[in-house]
Amino acid sequence: MLLNYLKPMAIFTVVAETGSFTLAGKRLGMPRGKVSEQVTRLEDYLGTKLFIRSTRQVNITAEGSALYQHAKQLLPAAVAGHDEVKSFAQEVKGQIRITTTHDFYEYQLMPILSAFHNKYPKVQFDVLITEERLSIIDESIDIAIRSGDLPDSSLISFPLVKTDIKLYAGANWEHFLPTCPQQLSQFDWVSVAGNDQMDTLTLHNSQGEQESFMLNHQHKANSIASYRHLIEQGFGIGVMATLTADQLVAQGKLIPLLPDWYVSRTQVSLLYPARLNMANRTRLLIEDIKAAMSRQ
Repeated sequence: MLLNYLKPMAIFTVVAETGSFTLAGKRLGMPRGKVSEQVTRLEDYLGTKLFIRSTRQVNITAEGSALYQHAKQLLPAAVAGHDEVKSFAQEVKGQIRITTTHDFYEYQLMPILSAFHNKYPKVQFDVLITEERLSIIDESIDIAIRSGDLPDSSLISFPLVKTDIKLYAGANWEHFLPTCPQQLSQFDWVSVAGNDQMDTLTLHNSQGEQESFMLNHQHKANSIASYRHLIEQGFGIGVMATLTADQLVAQGKLIPLLPDWYVSRTQVSLLYPARLNMANRTRLLIEDIKAAMSRQ
């Protein structure tokens, strides 16, 4: 297999450049005999002589000259690659691939990325915003932020924050404020296309009580962002995570309905591959995300 002869090929190029097995060995930090052995091994593999050896000099053959034109970049490219990788340990740079949902990205992650970019301007972000649970390994993702139940895997999972799923309406709510779950069936509801559309919804409170009611779906959107805008503009009631909705309430865009009741409680977690030699840039961003979310 050619892959097994890349090292002899790189050694061959140094012999070609120096015109001497002895000088090549000094440049490479190898005994002369080892240099000669590697070149002979390459010649045996190729079935041709690369050098004409004599007691006084080493002359390259036509076949050797042809090979040198293609192989001469092997060692310099390897050295450049080595130096480039080593420079990453000294300077924070390179790409980080992240996936999360639209709401978390806009209201939680974006400020963290902005601060990180100010500290480390040579880091590039590749952000995948989707409600789908992408395969972290198959998609070469460095960091994922997800909510809800997580499948068993080899990924490292770190709990960031817990959030409730509650009911909200637009700030210009024109109807009376409901005082009990049963009244909610009188109003229009907004849903997200593609999700399983339930006919009934069950609410819970801190006293352990449960109340179910019928849903009157009237409008739907194909993304969480457009779904949120429909709620803000008064098209109907919707459910949202308090992690996002609380900020929209503070901005005067939403009002909470039946604040003592919630649909569910969920955990938001940080996931990343269990890599022994994780890039320093990824490690630093993970630390910043953990620190920022611990202040929530």
